[in-house]
Amino acid sequence: MECPYCGSTEIIWDSKGEIVCANCGSVLDRVYTTSTTYEEQVAQPSIQYGLFCKIAKREREFKKMFGRNAGRWRKTVIYNGAHVRETSLPATKLIESNEKFLIIYDFINNLPQFKTKTIKNKLAIGLYLFDKKIFEKYRRQLGVSEKYIKKLLTTELKTKDRTKIQEELKKKRLD
Repeated sequence: MECPYCGSTEIIWDSKGEIVCANCGSVLDRVYTTSTTYEEQVAQPSIQYGLFCKIAKREREFKKMFGRNAGRWRKTVIYNGAHVRETSLPATKLIESNEKFLIIYDFINNLPQFKTKTIKNKLAIGLYLFDKKIFEKYRRQLGVSEKYIKKLLTTELKTKDRTKIQEELKKKRLD
């Protein structure tokens, strides 16, 4: 078995019954045990075979969905003890070094519309809504385009919600 996130074959089964990649720490699956005896399990071999089939099917579906690029967008690095995508590392460093950016990121991170977005996109959205000049200054460092951020905002927010968020960010007195 191979980790679909990092490609490592170092897969372990920990004491909690989870199948974990020893390289990146991703939980790949959970194994549930029952209180049946060995004789009962031998009489019903389909239970374990079914689990094996389920894991194999999930792995095939993942490879079919993402193909050769399966690992490209999931590359992570460990930064300050946390797994961070390589593409979000500059944003993480900016947030860590600037208190204003941390406040903006925390505010955007708590909005349900942006929960699934990456760290760099959340920071870029917050900077764009707070001050476009600051956004333009850090846009290349974050690796996002103004066109993409505008697209995210139009698909995720209504105009009145956007102005409400901008007002809330201005109230934070980040100057």
